[in-house]
Parts: sequence; structure tokens; C-alpha cells
Amino acid sequence: MARVLNKLLDQLFQELRFAPREQKEKQLNAAKDLAASIDDDREYPFEFICFKITAYRPKSTDHPDSVKGYVLAHDLKLFMTKLSRELALSTSQQDETICSIKNLAARLSVSEKTIHRWRQKGLTAMTFIFADGKRGLGFLQSDIDRFFENNPQLIASASKFSQLTGEEKQNIVKLAIDFAKNTDLSRYQVILRIADKTKRARETIRYTLIDHENKTGNSIFSKPAGAIKPKEAKLIYRLHKQQTHITELMATFHRSKSSIYRIINQRRAKNLLRQKIEYIDSSEFLHDNAADIIFTESNKLIADLKTRKAYLLNRQQEVELFRRYNYLKHLALLGLKKIKLPNPSGKLITQIERSLTLAEETKIIIIEANLGLVVSIANRHMGTGAQMPDLISEGNFSLMRAVEKFDYARGYRFSTYATWAIAKDFAHNIPAETTRLDKPTSADMANIQHDMRYANVADIAAVERAHKSLEQVITDNLNERQQYIIRNHFGLEGNRIGKKTKTLEEIGRTLSLSKERVRQIELLALQQLRQCLSPKQFDLLTK
Repeated sequence: MARVLNKLLDQLFQELRFAPREQKEKQLNAAKDLAASIDDDREYPFEFICFKITAYRPKSTDHPDSVKGYVLAHDLKLFMTKLSRELALSTSQQDETICSIKNLAARLSVSEKTIHRWRQKGLTAMTFIFADGKRGLGFLQSDIDRFFENNPQLIASASKFSQLTGEEKQNIVKLAIDFAKNTDLSRYQVILRIADKTKRARETIRYTLIDHENKTGNSIFSKPAGAIKPKEAKLIYRLHKQQTHITELMATFHRSKSSIYRIINQRRAKNLLRQKIEYIDSSEFLHDNAADIIFTESNKLIADLKTRKAYLLNRQQEVELFRRYNYLKHLALLGLKKIKLPNPSGKLITQIERSLTLAEETKIIIIEANLGLVVSIANRHMGTGAQMPDLISEGNFSLMRAVEKFDYARGYRFSTYATWAIAKDFAHNIPAETTRLDKPTSADMANIQHDMRYANVADIAAVERAHKSLEQVITDNLNERQQYIIRNHFGLEGNRIGKKTKTLEEIGRTLSLSKERVRQIELLALQQLRQCLSPKQFDLLTK
């Protein structure tokens, strides 16, 4: 489902939902006029956009942001489609002719796919209720005329289009058979020759030959036509990753260069879209010069750290690295939203992959700087009977998860958060830990701080006190069902935090509720707890 790309525009459109109908009609017309004048390569101030749509300027000057032309065009199209659907405009109430997609395609002797491509290039469409009572996309004659005036080359190209006659189709098939018998040309090369000879588009030739083969059951070429099979696509991608040259892939699979690259990019895009990218968002990422500020400082720091064999990070260095790490994932997620299957941009995919690679490199630097912390905490837990390699392995996993969850903007040191996270996971995952009589004291944790981090490290006793405080708040402010859900989902039952957690589905089965209903009850309970707990308590005990 398409979404508004720009956050400021999304907020503006949400606010405009509450306008009266008459005002919405004016905003729709204003948005149409603005959409018709957009240049994809320009940037438009948010204040200007707001004025054009609403006829008023924002009172606040807090929005110096500009919106890229192509982003504005995309978001306005969604806004107009949604707004026209809400207004339920009837074709009978309009003062001018309205064409459906089918009628417009027939009138211009083009395909409906061509009309949809024109929509991507700026032809304004809105939702109407037609004479038969059905809703559908329609085009005002004035919008059609304006699009034709601004895009004469597209219309000229469309006017030259004509359907192939039966004789022309037979001639194309005959030429293909002759080329296939008397030459060693590939299917793609044959199509190029026929297109040049007949002055027809390559796609027209390709579809004509495929149609002939499907109808007769006879293959003109030794290799089958049509879409490449998934197994072949997988093999092409694997060979490409093994550094097989593109020309070799073209010869092996009898595909054009563009087809091979399209298959490779589709695989790359699908791999990226399958990834679950989560990050800690920040208002810093929305600034126009965010990339310059974040990368200039962090690049210098990383270059310096790479020259050292071992290093500890101070507070400012932690902030720079975590800001960089989360911003890179922010950029990757923005890029993922722009991917368009089945023909994704190779340049865009490369940018996303580059962002994720740099993010992973940054994460490794943070982890390496804190590995000593894992060893120190593992040493403190040797009395549980667990082996040192197991403790370090478990601690390293906890450290990696802590990097993902840490919010650098809250003002805490990462060592504080990581120490608590590692100790909490030890308590949850190491059976002997849950029954230890010699639990870490404030003094123990202070020693870790002194030995490993040169900073204040949280102690387990403080967390236990927070746990007791939370228990009291839960008892005093939540009903019985809410208490059960919160305690079991966040592992607050018993004497140790994180002792045992249950999924929402498991809790739902116990309470005879659906998973979604349990989620709703939990959200209400958490809202109540937010009002009763300090941010630090709430943050520590729900992560």
C-alpha cells in the first residue's frame, strides 16, 4: 500500500482531513493546480506547498524544510486520490467531460497501460462515481488538455501507434523463422533485426513472436521465450555473485543485457525487502544537512579508531557512532520505500546496500569497544556453574541486541544500558543464575565500572528496587486482567526481572481472548503506567 513519503506533508494531509466539505473541494482543486506545475528536479519549500493547498501560511517558522519535486508529485497524487474518494464526486455534477481509463485509452488508440504510465508522468486522475453507480478513476477534460499541452512528445508518439495487421504479423513470424534457421543470432538479436527492418517497437515484435509460439505450440527458437523461470533467475543471481561476467550470462541464458541486469536487481531488491530494518528515530535525521553533519564527524572518528588496536569510547564518541548507525538504517529504510518491482533501480539498490554495509561496520566498531565489558560481567557469574565460553557467547548476543535498542538521545552511557541488558539476559537464560544467593551488589557493579568503562555502571540492586516499585504501581493502578498481561508479557512474575515471558498469543489462550484484543489491553495498561513511572523506570523494565 502506497504511503506519503514526506513526514511534514503527511502531517499536513492528516490535519486537512477535518476540514469541511466545501473547503476540501477547494483544496482538491488547489492540489491539482500545484501538481500540474511540479518539476521533479526542483525543491519546493514546505511553507509554499502549504499556502498553495490551503491558502494560508503556517504561523510557525519552524518548517524551513524543502520537499523534492518527485516526492511532492508522489504525495500529492496520493492526497488527491484519497480526497476525491472521500468527497465521492459524481460525474453528473461536474461542469466538464470526464473520461474513464478505458474510454480515454480507446479515444487515443493507446493501451490502458499507457494511460497508467502517463499518470506517473503527471496526468491527474481522481475518483468519481460514474453513471452506472460504480466508483473508478476518471480524468477531467481540462486535466487531459493540460497534460497534452505539457507533454506533446508523448502524444505525438502515441498518435503514431497502430495495431498490427494480420499480414504484418505473418511477415514478422516469417522473418524470425528465417533468421533462426540461417543465422546463429540469439532471440534478442533477431528481435532487434526485425524491429529495425519493420520499424516497429521491440516489445511489439517480442509479444508477436510469443503469441505465435503459444498459439501454434511450435517454438521458433531453440530456447523458450517468455518470463524467465525462478530457478534460472536464482542461478543467474548466484553466478553473478560468483563474479561471472555479464556477457557470459547473456550468452548462457540467451537474454539481453538489460534483462540480465533486471533479473539480478529483482533478486537484490527482494533480498532487501525481506530484511526487517529497525532503528531508533531522531528529529536530527530530518534536517536538510543531516548527512553532512553526521558523516563528517563520524568519518573522522572511525578513521581514527581503525588505526588503534584497542580503544574505549567516551560519551561524545558513543553519541556520534550511534547517531551514524541509526541514520544509516534510516536512509536504507527510506530507500526501500522507493523500490519499485518488477523493475527496480540498480543505483537505488546499491545505495541501500551501501547504507546497510556502513551501518553494520559501525555496529561492529561499537561492539568491539565494549567486548571487555562482556568478559568482566561473565567473570562475575562464573559461580553459576556455566562455562566461561558459554557466558561470553551469551553476553555477546546480549551486547549486540543492546546496540539495536539503545537510544543515544536519552542521555545515558551505553555501558550503563549494556551492563543491565547483559545481566538481565544472564538471569533469564542461565538456570543457575535465577537461584543465586550471591547476587551482584552495588559494590560489585562499581568494580566493573572502575575496571572496564571509566564511567558510572548501573547496579542490579537499583534494577531490583525499580522492579519492586513497578510491582507496586501495577497493583495500585491496573485491574486484574491488565496486571496478568503486563506481568507475563514482560516477565515480571517472580523475584527476578525477565525470569519468564509469554507471547501475546499464549496469554490470549489463557484468558480466552484474541491476540489482537490482548495487544489492545496491553497498550491501555502501558499508557497508564507511563503516567505513574519515571521515564527511566519505564524504559528499563519494558525493554
